[in-house]
Amino acid sequence: MRILIAGAGGVLGKHLVNAFLARGHHVLAAAFSEREFAGMAHERLTTRACDVKNPEQIRGLCDGMDMVISCVGITRLHKRISHMHVDYEGNVNLLREAEKSGVKKFGFISPAGVDEGRDKAPLLKAKYLFEGELKKSRIPWTIFRSGGFYSDLAEMGKMAAKGPMYLVGPGTAESTPVDVKELADIMADDLLAGKTGMISVGGPEDLSWNDICERCFAQLGRKAAIVHVPIWLCSLILDLMKPFSEKYYSMGRLILFMSVANLPTEKRGRITFAEYLQRRAQPS
Repeated sequence: MRILIAGAGGVLGKHLVNAFLARGHHVLAAAFSEREFAGMAHERLTTRACDVKNPEQIRGLCDGMDMVISCVGITRLHKRISHMHVDYEGNVNLLREAEKSGVKKFGFISPAGVDEGRDKAPLLKAKYLFEGELKKSRIPWTIFRSGGFYSDLAEMGKMAAKGPMYLVGPGTAESTPVDVKELADIMADDLLAGKTGMISVGGPEDLSWNDICERCFAQLGRKAAIVHVPIWLCSLILDLMKPFSEKYYSMGRLILFMSVANLPTEKRGRITFAEYLQRRAQPS
């Protein structure tokens, strides 16, 4: 098969590229800039730098493709570029190209909590609106709703090496985070097996935010030191911040929602967060 992976420069996108190449398929990797393809090379891999926000730049991108998978989304917010510009409008542009090119399947990834949080965080609203467009498309579709990525949680866990870790609220809300490589393999297998509709994906265990912090401290051999910041205080700060920084307001609203919502997903991964931290700590 010929498969387009948009957003291939991100952590999930790169693992998806490797997953489909490992299964013998031809991959066209699309990302915003050429530097995102550093280290990516394979005889069945083609790359293309383009901006999905610009319909002209992606004209014909999907021609000859059997399947399109989008991991497109903002990684760094800018003053003049919002989640609606990229996570919604950019993905709509890609979907329209896929429809014109007669693509047989469209895959998309969203975080767990899109339905519950669409009115609480700009990212989730943009994802929710695009999912609505995809569901109306004539192309068969698959939407994956995943738990948070271990790699992101491990970055947060770097605080544990320097002092206490900070959480919004009591830290009791649970989710099902997942190793991103395992997620990519699950997505590839499900898409190639022809699965459609909404698919829930997570790692092997539900974890609270307190659990996540405790595992980060345990990996370092330190006693857990967790500071719980009141929800009302975080909400007040965000309201005061909104007129001055849409970027940090959007990021804060997402963190606030994810910190207090219970968002378990189906347990399909095998690697636990503790195992991931241990492997990450081992010298390569």
